[in-house]
Amino acid sequence: MRERRPIKRRLISGKSVLLVARSEYARWLSTPRLILLAVAFLPLRDNTVLPLLEASRQMGSPLNLLEPCIATMNSWMGLLLFGLVYLVLMSPFPKADGNMLFYVARMGKRNWILGEMLFQLLCAALYSLAANLLTMAQVVGEAFLDNGWSLVVTEYDEKFAPDWGHMVKEILPPNLYFQMSPYKAFLLSYAMFTLFLLLCGMAFTAGCLFQRRLLLFFVQAFHITVGSGLILLRTEAMWLFPVSHSLLACHYRKYFRAYVFSPWLSVGLLAGAWLLLAVLMYRKARNVSIDMVGGDVLP
Repeated sequence: MRERRPIKRRLISGKSVLLVARSEYARWLSTPRLILLAVAFLPLRDNTVLPLLEASRQMGSPLNLLEPCIATMNSWMGLLLFGLVYLVLMSPFPKADGNMLFYVARMGKRNWILGEMLFQLLCAALYSLAANLLTMAQVVGEAFLDNGWSLVVTEYDEKFAPDWGHMVKEILPPNLYFQMSPYKAFLLSYAMFTLFLLLCGMAFTAGCLFQRRLLLFFVQAFHITVGSGLILLRTEAMWLFPVSHSLLACHYRKYFRAYVFSPWLSVGLLAGAWLLLAVLMYRKARNVSIDMVGGDVLP
């Protein structure tokens, strides 16, 4: 009777994890679909950046460089457009072509899935950064950078548009500049937006591991679309959708220093959901067939 040899488990290798993340990241950066980010920015430019610039020129006072970024990241339209474009950009990943199958065979599935998680983190952070840099590029020549709100945001509506309603305050709501400084608003908005994108990417990758790639794509698209609509309506049901927890402006009341929903709790919920998915993916990766993971959702 032959003696059964114990199965040798591959150890976690930081080098292998980085190799997977770098390979996927290089392919992600080379995809022509990245042009969709600029296409998504065009309606936001017309509805957010240009009105702020026009108000600044009319008032003869510069904007804070961060204000258009804060307005974009706290817009239901921004969440809708940037969120859907991000799903389309991530739909071909993870890839299971010849090179990736070779990597997995040599380094093991655990190192592979950890590399995919690192890839998701890098993509979410860069995508958020690129969206903000596109916004900043529109106003950099007519803006200042300081930890104080501009006169355009705080005084324009009262001085120049008393009969037209609140033009600037509809773009950058007062429950942000009454509650915190621009630096805090930008960093918190960026963190929440990035966590949301990371959660979307991780949920999609988890769907791929469970052979539900197409289903998870449409579930995510439905969640972003319906959640953004509920944000626009400002109903209590919006807090049932993770997309609402990424919008900082929804968390504060207009004038009183009181939460509608704690932003720190939202950060905890988004991070906790990501951690749960990471554990599920790590455990599932040991038994998944890599051949069943690959393939594009969209042509």
